[in-house]
Amino acid sequence: MLFLLIVIVTQVAFLIVARDATGAAVSAAARRAARPGVDLSAERARLAEDLGRVVAGAEDIVASVDSDGALVTVRAGLRWLPPGPDLVPIVIRASSTAPVVVPP
Repeated sequence: MLFLLIVIVTQVAFLIVARDATGAAVSAAARRAARPGVDLSAERARLAEDLGRVVAGAEDIVASVDSDGALVTVRAGLRWLPPGPDLVPIVIRASSTAPVVVPP
């Protein structure tokens, strides 16, 4: 019983770290994509690559970067495999928006 409790506490702690890392990567991607002249498809690929590097155990990464001319919206979702046994499927989703930078 104690082992199961330790496993759950450890997985919750790692989940918090994975969720925060995902949010930080998505927020950074939104700020990068808001610069003038940025290729949105390249930023989407970079975000997916960044998530694979910073979120240990990330699989099935889906990222999107969209712009409506005034705002850039970045969304990402991934399936997270915790260290140890995979007790339940965990999906992490994050989104962020940033205003498009207009040169003076």
